[in-house]
Amino acid sequence: MENEYTPLSKIAGENLKRLIKETKYRTQEEFAYAFGAETRTLSRWLNQGVKDIDTLEQLANFLSVDITDLLRQIKYKEN
Repeated sequence: MENEYTPLSKIAGENLKRLIKETKYRTQEEFAYAFGAETRTLSRWLNQGVKDIDTLEQLANFLSVDITDLLRQIKYKEN
């Protein structure tokens, strides 16, 4: 059994994508504008992960979640 390692930055990007879908923002572009980030920066965070702890903290505050909500690995059930 091989142990898979997913970097926390990548997990944060995946959680950010999920959390944005749960907000009032209809598009990622709307979210980026409201947060004050370039859309290409947001795209990089979603696809490659969020590597800067200060950015993670700002995103958590903006989304009104705990920073651990961005770093928690979620296991999805297979259908």
